[in-house]
Amino acid sequence: MIKRTLVPNKGELGILLVALACLPGIASADWLTTLNQWGSNIRLGLYTLAGTLGLICLIWSGAQWLIARSTGDRSHTFMDYLEQVGVLLVVGGSVLLGTAAWQVFGTGVPG
Repeated sequence: MIKRTLVPNKGELGILLVALACLPGIASADWLTTLNQWGSNIRLGLYTLAGTLGLICLIWSGAQWLIARSTGDRSHTFMDYLEQVGVLLVVGGSVLLGTAAWQVFGTGVPG
């Protein structure tokens, strides 16, 4: 007597995968376009999030500088504000270089 479980063996799994691959909805190549569109939307969302967070940090640093100037305690100076601008330029530049490198080396199609 063969002890049977609900887990398919390798042969049954192979037949199931071939049958599934032949279904019209799965066999069409349109799924790649959908995945590319999702990837583009996620990338755009990440760029938007990074830009928004960078702008918030810059506004916060500017507000700290203005508050420090108005109270006269010099806890946050113009150089601190410029340092924040430099950090944002470095981070933004690295995102830009990463995107450019992906366009050239990641897709195989430059431009």
